Amino acid sequence: MADLDVPLATGLPGDVRLRTLMAADAAAFARHIAADLPRLSVFLPWPERTALPAGAAEWLARYDRGEEGRRLVAGVWAAGELVAGVVLLHHDEGTATIELGCWSVGTAEGKGVVGAACVEALRLARSWSVERVEWHCDPQNARSGALARRLGFRLEGTLRSSYPLRGERRDTEVYGLVEGEIDDALTPASPP
Repeated sequence: MADLDVPLATGLPGDVRLRTLMAADAAAFARHIAADLPRLSVFLPWPERTALPAGAAEWLARYDRGEEGRRLVAGVWAAGELVAGVVLLHHDEGTATIELGCWSVGTAEGKGVVGAACVEALRLARSWSVERVEWHCDPQNARSGALARRLGFRLEGTLRSSYPLRGERRDTEVYGLVEGEIDDALTPASPP
């Protein structure tokens, strides 16, 4: 797993950092998830099982061990609190592909926190010679799709009825960022 500890420029006050999360961070991670569980659980399958320290430790340890191509789970820390995070998973060196995922508590939304964290995750993925990054989200998760597009991802299609979430079959939109588009996402936009 990657070791990451970088400052982020966001709309939050003070020092905001993106740091790799380890199983040792399970208690803080569980508190973070439990504090916003109803909102986080709307589109994500894992918050319910990570809202307690034991479940959080198990989930984080899968990244520590690199299971199934899990390369990074990192949290955004602001004022000593975990407010968001990113994951890089399903890494396949043979095809040079990886998936980028993210989440945020409600208080950090709209502050550029997740976008800044995603850029750092993309930078790390690029250092591994990744040529294709995927972004998967529920079509009803408008904020996630909008962030993917702001980062330069292109909608490639919808996987209909692709996974169950609390007894309901859900669709998944798949966005892609390839080759030079990844580099473009790492370059700050010029002011208008």
